[in-house]
Parts: sequence; C-alpha cells; structure tokens
Amino acid sequence: MRSLSIALVEPFYEVNVGHVARVMKNFGIDELLLIKPRVDLSKARKFASHGVDILEKSKETNFNHMVKNFDMIVGTTAIVSKKPSNIARKASTPEDLAKNLGGFVGSVCLVFGREATGLNNKELKLCDLVVSIPTGTDYRTLNISHSVAIILYEISKQGVESIEERASREDRERVIKYSMKLAKICSYKEHKIPLLRNAMKRLLAESRISPREAYLAMGLFRKAVLALEKEKKG
Repeated sequence: MRSLSIALVEPFYEVNVGHVARVMKNFGIDELLLIKPRVDLSKARKFASHGVDILEKSKETNFNHMVKNFDMIVGTTAIVSKKPSNIARKASTPEDLAKNLGGFVGSVCLVFGREATGLNNKELKLCDLVVSIPTGTDYRTLNISHSVAIILYEISKQGVESIEERASREDRERVIKYSMKLAKICSYKEHKIPLLRNAMKRLLAESRISPREAYLAMGLFRKAVLALEKEKKG
C-alpha cells in the first residue's frame, strides 16, 4: 500500500484514543483521522506511550473528504449481515481483508465506529469494503484499540510479495456509473437501484479489478447503454 491511515468516528473515551495511537506506533502507522471527536486529546496523551506524536499530528475530517482522498475505505463492524439483502454489513475477516490488500499500491483508510454503536448503515455504504472480527461467540464487540491491533497485525503479516495494478476509485466509479445507467434503461426497479449500486461497489473492491479490466467493463456497459438508447429512439 502507498499509505494506510486509521479513522475514528466520534471517539468518546480518551483512553481508547490514546491506546489506538500506541497500537498505530507499534505497526508503523502514523496518520490518525478523527471524525467529530468528543475527546480531549491532551488527556489521551498519558495513554499513548510512544504514540504521543501520532496524537499531535492527528487531523479532523469527514466521510466525504475521505471518499475523495482515499483509493479504498474499509469500514469495521461487530454486527454482520444475516440477510443476503443487507449488503452494507456483508463483511470479510481480517485475514481475508489483508489478502485482498496484499500488493495494493493505493491509499487505504481503516474506519472504526463509535465505542457504543459502531458505524451505522449509511456510513458502511460509503465504504468500499467491510471487515468484522469473528470471536467465536455471540458477543463480538471488542475494545476499539484491540480491534485496531488485530486488523493491523493481519495486514502486517502479508508483507509485499508482488505489486498489483488495481483500478482506481475513479475507474471503479465509472464502471458503476454506466452499470447504473444500463439498469435504469432496462427498467430495473427504482427502489432497488441503491442496493444494486452498493453491490457493484463491493464487488469491484473485492475483485481486485485492474485498470484494463475496469476499462473493458465500462466499455461494455457504455455500448449496451448506447445501443438500447438508439433502439428506444426507433
């Protein structure tokens, strides 16, 4: 990866933010992003140990900014999908996520939700991938710093065996754009369009699609759209 960042959504406890900074230091990750933080960072310093510099460099941001500036956004959740229709909470394990990111040369942001409620469905739909840590019990909610440590550990194990050229966010969005146009022309049910879009977004992120493959897929959808539009005009 070109870069890996950690984002915390509305963190409430200074101890958790401090421990996250400490874990990040352990794994050599130095960019911490905070979305609507509810903590006093000066009080988090005593929990950060050698990660104090990460706290000092932390920045406030929002989801829209992250979507524009990262090639891949990975959301986290303890509540996984039990229904096929709930694509937003279809999650991979940390090990599978690490394999997916292996060789990826873009920028990645791991997003961790609120201590009490995690990320909501709207936020998860903005993510390209979702990861959940299986605990083997019905109680899957871990302390946020523990979750950060487990996921970073799995990613660190992968190393860099080879570099893969992957489609950029812009490439993937173009494929989605034309596939949605095709769906509308084919009279796909309007209320299912958002679900289809989210499914395409997740599929493209999980498939490790290359720029060439994305270009070919976009070309196919575009030609289909043009052909159907021409046919409708008569």
